[in-house]
Amino acid sequence: MIELQSVFYIDKLTGTFADELLGAGFILVLQELYFQQGVKPVITQLDTGYSYAIECDPPLDLGRVQMDTRPFYPAPVIQTTKNQAGLPELPPMSFVSYEGEKEKRNQYIEAYKGLDKTAKRADIIGEAHPALASLPPAPHADWDIFRMINPAALIGYNGLMTQWYAVGAAGLTGTVAHLLCQMFHQSPNDVATARSTWQNVAKANGWKQIDATASQFYNPSQGKGVNRPQPDGVGLGNLDNFWLLEWLKALGLYEIGFTRTLKGVGDRKTYVPVYGRMTPTFARSVQSEFRNRMRFDETAVRSDILTVMRYLQAFLSRSQYSQGESEEERWQREMFGGGYRPADFMHGFQVAFYKDLGNAVTTMNLAFLNLPGWVTIHQDTEVETYQDVLLEHEEIIRQFEENRGDELDLLMKYRNFIVADNLAPFFEFTTAYSSWLISEGEKPGFPPRKFSTRNLRRLLVAVQPKLSEILESPGFVNIAYAIRQSTVVAQYRKAQNDRRYDVRYGLGRDLVRQSQYPDEFVAALSDFLHKYNAENAQVMENRSGPYRKSVQTGDIQEILRLIDQHGSDLIAKLLVAYGYAREPRLDEAGEPTN
Repeated sequence: MIELQSVFYIDKLTGTFADELLGAGFILVLQELYFQQGVKPVITQLDTGYSYAIECDPPLDLGRVQMDTRPFYPAPVIQTTKNQAGLPELPPMSFVSYEGEKEKRNQYIEAYKGLDKTAKRADIIGEAHPALASLPPAPHADWDIFRMINPAALIGYNGLMTQWYAVGAAGLTGTVAHLLCQMFHQSPNDVATARSTWQNVAKANGWKQIDATASQFYNPSQGKGVNRPQPDGVGLGNLDNFWLLEWLKALGLYEIGFTRTLKGVGDRKTYVPVYGRMTPTFARSVQSEFRNRMRFDETAVRSDILTVMRYLQAFLSRSQYSQGESEEERWQREMFGGGYRPADFMHGFQVAFYKDLGNAVTTMNLAFLNLPGWVTIHQDTEVETYQDVLLEHEEIIRQFEENRGDELDLLMKYRNFIVADNLAPFFEFTTAYSSWLISEGEKPGFPPRKFSTRNLRRLLVAVQPKLSEILESPGFVNIAYAIRQSTVVAQYRKAQNDRRYDVRYGLGRDLVRQSQYPDEFVAALSDFLHKYNAENAQVMENRSGPYRKSVQTGDIQEILRLIDQHGSDLIAKLLVAYGYAREPRLDEAGEPTN
């Protein structure tokens, strides 16, 4: 009798990334089972709300699964100098030497530190450089996971992996894989029957492993302490779970998880993507490029921002057609259709923050970071546009350090924006950023980076298309120009010993502060424009050119009409955001470049 199964289900039971890891681990097993049957399937993971549906085309032949006895090792046993004597004899492909990988990483880092700036820059932007070819082999792609597991969760983790090795050595891979397929062939998942079946298998083979500790690294809501739904006491023990579920979560961590210690401290964050509609091959290619972009430790808030930003950049990069793409990648692009939002296919990240307690770690916070919903792709040329916008934002964010109060505040404001689908947090950021720009501009050294008006317009119109009417208004453009000339441009001229025009310190915050009441905002704006035009006239009488453009009465009439139509608060924040941005550079043909 042929037993075919085309859809499997992974129940969402915890509301944390444990559910996503379980799904990723099971998909990894499915891919191995198809490989053993000599079939290249198209697998699609769909978010149904209460579960993940894993659709397989063609269906999986469960009869052949049960008969196949070839072992496979989707995740390694971690061998250390302390535990190697207690581990069974393992085939080379089934374990990894922790000390060996640590030494390899240290050699790479030492060699990398010796590179000059041009080689490091070439490495970061993905260009070739002769010095890069002489580097030792790169660290293991999963080094950060090994480092997280050892030593805090090493015993439990190795227990899972060695039990799976024992299953393979006993020729029962097909039996246990069939058990997993039966468990997930329906929703709710039939865990009780699977556990009972495993108990019989374990008893027949003399294995004691039925349950395993639910590690907080795969189950962030199930650490030690009060964690039962109806607690009747405060216990310090760990929670246990069916060992095959924990084994699958460990596999899933390798497949889709990203974990890293934070810069300067022993604390750690783990990010796990939450998929809406995704094929595992496409997800793996995005994850690989994303990890390559995240090679250095970051501080807590900046890590959140760069994780979202760089995953989105990797997603956009991989969404374009490439020669040699697989059937699953072709199917993924077909699902994109004529226009798509990346956030529909990857909703965001489940995040766990682990506090370093010295000899242990504990889960301190669980969060969710949305992928920005304002990125919508209708044609391939828009991919490059959004990449330019994201790159510009990344360069601005990388200026900030979290050990400075004002810059930490800016980072938190920007994080509120990048995970939201509205402009309110962004305007809070640009208003505060206007003050920071002028403050930093007074200091010697490289001037702070600014948004370009071109990319700013792209972003604002992408979030709210109706803003194009305001941004294209000549009156708005000319008054934003006046603000720019009186602040960031005047400050630049001052640094070049051109002191014809005064720098208007605090102008951006003053205008936004007065914007709650239209009359007060119009009065404040009029006062500024009166002084701006008077200063222009004075300079034209006494100094040589070139001169600034003055604001005309038509510009003022236009901005008053926009205030009546859209409100003073929105116009004030747009003027400040635009006024403190730089105009795009022009190429030899006079075309804007960025």
